[in-house]
Amino acid sequence: MLSTLLANSPTTAEYLLPMLQQVQAHFGHVSPGAIRMVAHSFNLSRAEVYGVVTFYGDLREAPVGDHVVQVCMAEACQANGCRDLMRHAEASLGVKVGETTTNGRVFLEAQYCFGNCALGPAVRIGDAVYGGVFNERFDELVAPLMAGTAAATYAAAASEHTVRGAARVYVPNDTGACSVGADDVARAIAERAREVGLAVEIVRNGSRGAYWMEPLVEVDTPQGRVGFANVTVEQVPALFAGAALPDATHAMSVGLVREIPWLRDQQRLTFARAGEIDPLSIADYRAHGGLAGLERAVTLSPQAIIDELKLSGLRGRGGAAFPAHIKWQTVHDAVSDTKYVVCNADEGDSGTFADRLLMEADPFQLIEGMAIAALAVGATRGFVYIRSEYPHAVRTMERAVEIVRAHGVLGARVLGSAHAFDLSVRMGAGAYICGEETAMLESLEGKRGIVRSKPPIPALSGLFGKPTV
Repeated sequence: MLSTLLANSPTTAEYLLPMLQQVQAHFGHVSPGAIRMVAHSFNLSRAEVYGVVTFYGDLREAPVGDHVVQVCMAEACQANGCRDLMRHAEASLGVKVGETTTNGRVFLEAQYCFGNCALGPAVRIGDAVYGGVFNERFDELVAPLMAGTAAATYAAAASEHTVRGAARVYVPNDTGACSVGADDVARAIAERAREVGLAVEIVRNGSRGAYWMEPLVEVDTPQGRVGFANVTVEQVPALFAGAALPDATHAMSVGLVREIPWLRDQQRLTFARAGEIDPLSIADYRAHGGLAGLERAVTLSPQAIIDELKLSGLRGRGGAAFPAHIKWQTVHDAVSDTKYVVCNADEGDSGTFADRLLMEADPFQLIEGMAIAALAVGATRGFVYIRSEYPHAVRTMERAVEIVRAHGVLGARVLGSAHAFDLSVRMGAGAYICGEETAMLESLEGKRGIVRSKPPIPALSGLFGKPTV
């Protein structure tokens, strides 16, 4: 299996970490034999590959249980009782953190932040994140794993009862909403609509960020979208009781979503489309102003794009409020045969999940912004580096890249222009330090995520030594 995988995969430096992740996913660990084979294929020493394996928390040198059950122990979850949950988990499984149950079924592990901070305590099993997990719910989740009767795998919610052009029912497809049952609610609505003969189009939108209301189901009405908060599977029959859709007069209604005070009083810019659209519908994105910036950018010279950026006053959001145009201008002026645009989505601080929310609710916006940056500085390749604790964001971004590429937004001719730019999504491997820009670049190069000394700055010598935004 491994020899076939290596024979059919690229073996340049940027693919080392993805290859090790594939080995881990298939075998459950990266054995000395696997290290030897990978090192040979990538023309590296075993010591170099071993150094990478031992640096990243996700990569294991030895096998563990059939299922890895991770309990978030970051600050936000601590505030919601995760320490008590972990004590219960240890007692009920008969193990300590970092140990496998005697039957070999479950490996219990502490993790630090799944970006589900508003709905803690959070637990991850496989690619599924669960929110609001307390003792009883934990036991329900692990019981089938311990019995060997079920495997915790991610499965997208089925929306088989969908009629295009029919009235829209929105059910968020966001890590937070799904962690408290949104997928099950979407399936229940589809089944109920079939039972009562109701023609609906179920749209899996992004979350609006009002996590105390999730799952927040929204129904299109002539007056606007009406919300129904904290909907459970058991409530679906009462919500969709007949051949007519529920409206604001329904007992479960929280009224027009746009009039909820928390939303009504906000001025949303970056998150203007979050919760409004189907995140993976390019038609929805265009209908809400998407691609207008890129369509204009392809008509301008690179310097003209940077000049407009300067006039806008746009600054970075990393804490220093550094003017964005200075970095772009530096990369634009640098002389190089290759330039890169890299997005660091390795947000690891507890309580900070704005990047996750944006990638899951409006991924095309991020892609469009990176494409505009690429046009401005002359970059032809880009990377989005996402922390492994965000499996749903990784899936969403990978699918979004495929969609925009198929629509000519990425590729050899961006929106039919002479500009070429393409994107790749890369997943981190459990190293908090890679939230720092140069450590992230080292990781993308297939190395240990060690912070680089400056100068040179990444704008002059970044990814693979090339100018990088």
